Parts: sequence; C-alpha cells; structure tokens
Amino acid sequence: MIAQGTCLMLILLFSYTAMSKLADFDAYRSEMSKQVFSGSVTDLLIYTIPGLEIFSSILLISPKFRFAGFLTSIILMSVFTGYILMVLSGAFNRIPCACGGVLSFLNWNSHLWFNIFFLVLAILGSVYQYQLKKEVSDSSVC
Repeated sequence: MIAQGTCLMLILLFSYTAMSKLADFDAYRSEMSKQVFSGSVTDLLIYTIPGLEIFSSILLISPKFRFAGFLTSIILMSVFTGYILMVLSGAFNRIPCACGGVLSFLNWNSHLWFNIFFLVLAILGSVYQYQLKKEVSDSSVC
C-alpha cells in the first residue's frame, strides 16, 4: 500500500507537470528559452523533460517496472532540486522559471521544499519497492 500511494502521488505530479507543459507548449518553450542554458541544450530539454516525466509515470504504473520508475523519479527530482539549489545559491545571473500550472505560483524556496518532499517520497518508495521485490524473490527460492 505504501509503494502504491507513493506511486500515485508521483504519477500525478509527473503527468500533471508534463501535461501542463504540453497543453501550453508555446508558453513552456518561451519560458525554457529564457533559461541559462545554451540554445541547443534548451532545445533538447524542451522535449526531453516532458518526455521523461511521462516515461517515469508509465514506469510507475506497471508493478513490473515500478522500481525503475522510482529510480527515474529520483533522478528527475534530484536534477530539478539541484537546479533550484543552484538558483538559490546565486549561481545564475537570472532566475526564470519554466514550471507549469500550479507550480509556477511557488517562490523558489517553496519550490525547493516541494521538490525535496517528492524526492524523499521517491526514495522511500524505491526502498519499499526494493524490499517487496526482495521478499518475493527470497520466498521463491525454496
């Protein structure tokens, strides 16, 4: 039940953020073009980020691939959280946000705590999912 609850929350997060980016793609692309990355990196990220968010959601839906979904979620949330930490530390001369939907209303500190919450959730879900897989494989040894 714990793994399913964490899955559901992560699926909702990633599917919502991906769909909000895709629903208003022109605004999302415009915000991404204001980021500190080079044009070619930005062009890659514009398509990669929503794709990875959808991919992570799909992996989390399937019990067979759920652990991989948790790992993908950890990577995504770590990268997003790292970027926010860099913004808050003053690493960039400007701090635009390309977040969609409700997340665009959060300030950077609130967004950091939001991301930390979901990062911890993904870590806990992966640990729990790993334990479930281990218990199943240990019981089938006999």
